[in-house]
Amino acid sequence: MARAADPTQMIILPIKEDFQINTPSTPAGEVWSQILNILENWAGFRRLYWGRHVEEPGKVHLHIVRDSLHQHYALLASPEWQQIIQSLTALGVSDATSLIVRHAMMSEFTPQPKNLGNGAPVTGTAIYLTPDPAGWEATWALWTTIVREVPGCLGVTGGWMVEPMEEQLCYVVYVGWASVEVHDAYHHTNHFRQRMVILREHNQGYREYGHVAFTHSRTRRPANL
Repeated sequence: MARAADPTQMIILPIKEDFQINTPSTPAGEVWSQILNILENWAGFRRLYWGRHVEEPGKVHLHIVRDSLHQHYALLASPEWQQIIQSLTALGVSDATSLIVRHAMMSEFTPQPKNLGNGAPVTGTAIYLTPDPAGWEATWALWTTIVREVPGCLGVTGGWMVEPMEEQLCYVVYVGWASVEVHDAYHHTNHFRQRMVILREHNQGYREYGHVAFTHSRTRRPANL
């Protein structure tokens, strides 16, 4: 059974590997830290995590979890967001149109999942297009009971995206794995072949399949009493 959904902002940024954003002592790392500070100080902050796309390392995936979707959208309309856009020019991001900004109501389907910046080396992801929300939710719930038992699986998360894709409802999934090789190897097993039909039910295919190495995170600091 899934935990209550978390309002999550998902940003894809075209930042080349030349920019060492994960090292705060570098010029790029200093700029990146300042951007994260702005995101962390905005209302409702719970957590953020980020990492590079494995297959397309020139893309950085940054997720921010807040108390409400409204807080995410309020940030996008604020001077602070414009400050972030301006800062990103130092990291080779030309303007706001270079970013992909989406939102989803993310739920955990396994206890204490290690994906999404909680320790899993890589997280497999895809976006499923579906005209049948109830049918897909049942399909995904069944699949989560299967994949969690696969050796090397380190947690399962997913949720409905707020923005449609190709004018359809869509559901984004994130599954933590010990490595890309472990994930790919599973796709060549009899166990997967015998069950893959499940993932073809109640959807019209998937988009943006790949892996992200969510290696860094920040969590809301406890309040001082």
